[in-house]
Amino acid sequence: MSGTHRAADQPQSAGADHPVPEVPAAYGAIEHADPIGPVDWDPAEEAPRPVSQRSPLGSQADGMAAIRAVWERAAETEKRRPAKPGRPQRRREPKRLGPALLGVLVCACLLMFFAWAAAPALWISIGHADQGTVTVTSCKDGFAPSCNGHFATDGWSKDLALTGEVSAADIGTDLPARSTGPDAHSAYVGGTGGLLLRWAPALVLFMVVAMAMVPISGATRLYEGRSGAIGLCWVFAGAVFAAALAFAW
Repeated sequence: MSGTHRAADQPQSAGADHPVPEVPAAYGAIEHADPIGPVDWDPAEEAPRPVSQRSPLGSQADGMAAIRAVWERAAETEKRRPAKPGRPQRRREPKRLGPALLGVLVCACLLMFFAWAAAPALWISIGHADQGTVTVTSCKDGFAPSCNGHFATDGWSKDLALTGEVSAADIGTDLPARSTGPDAHSAYVGGTGGLLLRWAPALVLFMVVAMAMVPISGATRLYEGRSGAIGLCWVFAGAVFAAALAFAW
């Protein structure tokens, strides 16, 4: 007999009554170790499971957190960056007490002088003054010429030092003048322009000395309490000017 008839005459296996269903190609082929016997197969168990994806909001939040972390890391790196090679940082030692104290005393004297020179003219220029007449009695020539006179107003009269547009040629004459009050030590003769020239330069020099007192006192060289020391210098300068204004009232 031919090989074809022999293959047809062979008995079928016991599992021929339960054929194995064909698996769709989309789910892949399933290999069975034992082709004999019934096979319970559920296509749903072999179906690919969907992969969970993050929402767009979560992805944006994660991206912003990553950007923030990069910026913070860059800031920390900038703070910890060492100095450039070849340019060593110079550490300034605190100033010695003797030179610092002497400088503060000199600055204090200059501050009082400029404040005293500016305060009366400043009060008169802003309108705090008594109008009156002064009789020039004497004048002195020299490095610092000065004149004296008798100032009289409706309520009071007093001998005062004269400033402004007055000279020895005015001795014995009566001139219009202004003074801050009965407790004043001087009277001004002249217009408003002369008042500005008396208090504005003095006030500018006062500010210059106040700024110079900060490094002269050694406040900028302190390792601890530097801000407090600088503030104390400015408070002292302000107190000097306030005292000069109070005495010139």
